Amino acid sequence: MVPKDRLAPSLIALIVLLCLLIGSVYLADQVQQDFGQVEVTNVCYPNYNGIPVRAKLFRPKIASPENQLPGAIYIHGYQNNRETGDAYCLELARRGFVVLNIDAIGRGNSGMPNDPSAPDFDPTYGGKSSLQYIKALPFVRPDAIGMMGHSMGAEMAYKTALEDNSVAALVITGYGYTKDATTDRPRNMLMIIGKYDEYRPRMTGVRDIETQWMKSEQTRKVFPVPDPELNHTYGDFQNGTARRVVVPHAIHIQVSHNKLAIAETVSWMKQALNPPQEMWIDPNDQIWPIKEWATLAALIFGLAISLPLGLLLLNLDAFYAIRTPIPTTYAATPRFYFKAASINGILMWLYLPLIFALFGLHIYVVRIDKIFPMMLLNGIAWWFVWINVIGFFLFRRWFKRQARMNNLDLADMGVSFTRNRFSLGGSAFGKTVILAVLLFAVVYGLEHVLEAIFIVDWRFIFPFASDLTWNRFILFLVYLPFFVLGFLQTGVFLHGQIRLKQAGGRIKTFIWWSFTNTMAMIVPLILFLCIQYVPLFTTGAIPLVGPGGMLTNFTMTLFHIIGVLILITPISTWFFQLTGRIYLGVFLNAMIVTWMLVSSQVVAPIPV
Repeated sequence: MVPKDRLAPSLIALIVLLCLLIGSVYLADQVQQDFGQVEVTNVCYPNYNGIPVRAKLFRPKIASPENQLPGAIYIHGYQNNRETGDAYCLELARRGFVVLNIDAIGRGNSGMPNDPSAPDFDPTYGGKSSLQYIKALPFVRPDAIGMMGHSMGAEMAYKTALEDNSVAALVITGYGYTKDATTDRPRNMLMIIGKYDEYRPRMTGVRDIETQWMKSEQTRKVFPVPDPELNHTYGDFQNGTARRVVVPHAIHIQVSHNKLAIAETVSWMKQALNPPQEMWIDPNDQIWPIKEWATLAALIFGLAISLPLGLLLLNLDAFYAIRTPIPTTYAATPRFYFKAASINGILMWLYLPLIFALFGLHIYVVRIDKIFPMMLLNGIAWWFVWINVIGFFLFRRWFKRQARMNNLDLADMGVSFTRNRFSLGGSAFGKTVILAVLLFAVVYGLEHVLEAIFIVDWRFIFPFASDLTWNRFILFLVYLPFFVLGFLQTGVFLHGQIRLKQAGGRIKTFIWWSFTNTMAMIVPLILFLCIQYVPLFTTGAIPLVGPGGMLTNFTMTLFHIIGVLILITPISTWFFQLTGRIYLGVFLNAMIVTWMLVSSQVVAPIPV
C-alpha cells in the first residue's frame, strides 16, 4: 500500500476546477445571450411524421407580437448537433433575427429517424416542420424567413427552399446548388464553400472551385448574367433573384466556424430580410469565438475534475485498498518506446482499410440495424477493437519473451493484482469498477445539470459531450463493452509496455507520462491526416475520397478522434499512477469516450 495523501491540495484543486467549470459555462451562456440582449430557450415540437425535433431558439428581447422580427433556421451538418450552428445563430440573433437552431432528426436530442423506405420518411430531417414552426411564432414576421445550413444541413435547407417559396433567403455552406435551381428559385441564394473543401467533387462536380464553378452548368442556370464572378452579388433582393458565391480559404469543417463566412451570411440576411436598423452591428464584430473557447474550457475543466476527486475518493477507507505502488521492475528504454509506438502507429493506420471492410459489410451483407444504428461510431468501434486485438497478440508474444529473459510478470505491466500469477484481486477489482462508475457519474452529472441550466454543451468545433436521451443511453450501454475491450489493451500498451522511467515526483511524472502517452496515440493519426491534407493544400488533389465520399468522411473524423485522445489519455495516466493498475483508467475512459461518441454521432443510414 501507499501512504495516504494530504487531502487539502486535492480539495482545493477540486473546488477551483468546479468554479472554473461553472464560470466557463456561464460565460458561454452570456455570449450566446449577447450579454442579456437575447433570450435562449429549448423548444421541442413534432415533425410532420410525429418524430420530435429539439431546437435552440434565439429570440432578441425586443421581439414581440407588436414588434415582429425576421426569422432564420439553421441546420447543422451530417455528424453534428445544433451547437455546431451557434456561431451563425448567435451572430444573427444579436443583429435582430429570431433564430431556430435545430437538432436534425437522428442527431442530438431529436428523435430517431424512421426507415428511409417508409412513406412518411422526411428527407429534410425536420427542416420542413421547423420552417412551419418558426413561421407560426407570434413574434416572427412570416414573410421574412431565411434558412441556413452546413454540408448535409445545407442540402436539407436547399431542398426545403426549392419547394417552399416562402423561404425569402437561403445560405448554403459546404454545399453547392444543383441543376434544379433557377434564377429565382430558391429565392436570394448565397453559396459559401471552402477552396479546400474535401467534398467539392461530390458537392459540385468540379475540381477547382475558384476557376471552374462560376463557369459550370449549374451556375449558368442560376445567375442572371453570362459571366458571373466570385464575391459579386447579382440579381435583386426584392424580386428574390439575388445570387452570390463566396470561397473562403478553408476546409469543409472550418466553414461552420469561419469569420468570413459568418460575416457574409449576416450581411446577406440583412439585405434579404431587413432586420431593425437599430440592432445592426458591423458583420466583422463577432463574439462567437469567445463561446467556442469557453465551451472548450468547460470540457477540459469538467473532465479534469475527475483527477482530484479520484484522489480524494482513493483516500477513503472504502477505496483505499485499490491503491498499490507503481511497478518499478520494468521501464521501457527510449529506443523501445519509439519502436513499439511505431508498430502501434502502423496498426492505427489500418483505420480506413478496416472501416472500408465494415462499410462493404453494411452495404452487402448486414445492413445497419436498430442494435448498432450509428454508422460512424460502428466504424470507430470496429477499428479500435480490431487494432487492439492484434495489439494483444503482439504484446503476448513480446511479454512471453520478456518474462523468460527478465523475469517480468503481469503485475509489472499493471495488469495483475498479484505477483507470479494473474489475479484481478477480488474485491479490489470490484471497487475499481464502482469507483470508475462513480467518477463518470459525477462528470456526466455536472455536464447534464449545467446544460439543463445554461443550454450549453461541452464542445469545440466538433460536438464532444452533451446530455443523453433515453435512446442514446441505451446505445451507450450497447457500445460500451467494445470500448472497454479496446481500452484494456490500450492501457497495457501505454502503462505497461511503453511506460518510461518516472521523472521525479508525482506531478512531474504525470506530465512526462501524459505527454509521451499522448504522442504515442496521436502522432500516427496526425501523420495519416498529412496524406490527405498535404496534397490538398499544395495541389488541390484529394487522395482519400471513396464511394460517396465515405473515406473523406472518416478521414475528417480523425480530427475529432485526435481531440478525444488528447483529452482522455492523461486521465488513464493519472489513475495508473494512483493505483499501479490499468483498470480504473480503462473503465473511466471507456465510459467517457462512449458517452462522447454516442451523444455526438448520428443515428442514420449510410451518409446521404
